[in-house]
Amino acid sequence: LTPVLSRARNEGVKILVLDTNIYDDQLADCTITSDNYRAGQIVGEYFLQQNDQARIVVMTHEATKSGRDRVQGFLDVVEGQEGMEIVASIGCEGQLEIAMPRMQEAIEKGLEFDQVFCLNDLASVGVVAALEAEGILDQVGVYGVDGSPDAKALIKEGMMEATAAQFPSLIGKQAAEAIYDLLNGEEVEENMLVPVELVTRDNVEDYGIDRWQ
Repeated sequence: LTPVLSRARNEGVKILVLDTNIYDDQLADCTITSDNYRAGQIVGEYFLQQNDQARIVVMTHEATKSGRDRVQGFLDVVEGQEGMEIVASIGCEGQLEIAMPRMQEAIEKGLEFDQVFCLNDLASVGVVAALEAEGILDQVGVYGVDGSPDAKALIKEGMMEATAAQFPSLIGKQAAEAIYDLLNGEEVEENMLVPVELVTRDNVEDYGIDRWQ
């Protein structure tokens, strides 16, 4: 998007970027995202509370900053802790239809693991489907990021352990406020981070199973 955003900026168009980052942040008047690094951290902190030792698979999407930040937040908490071993990183582009077959392939190749951290809940759902198809879901804990309705339903049913919830409605509200500020000639923060919260079986009902936060 860099060429078209550069042209828009040169013509005086205001640019807001939501829920992701562009390659050149200087082209945006304002970027609003969830605190993706913190999302990985809070899942990692809960993970250590639940596990004394683990062989962990990490599902990744290296092309996105949000994906990299989430994974790095998780690894910075978990990696190097006694009893914790990262046995594989599997690229899945954050997509259910890619995560599922790649997880199945890892299982068929004999990869030994008992926990999976996914960069987002789409990947988590794919991983759960793969584990269920192979008959080993009850032996593996799955952790994600997003707080999607599907993931919360899986957590409620005991098929996932936890996710870090994003708040899309709050991102939208902050975007609307930033637009009005820009239209009124006021300055806005270049980068806004929206807080995230941990969702587990203990509090999943508080977040609404059938909707986003």
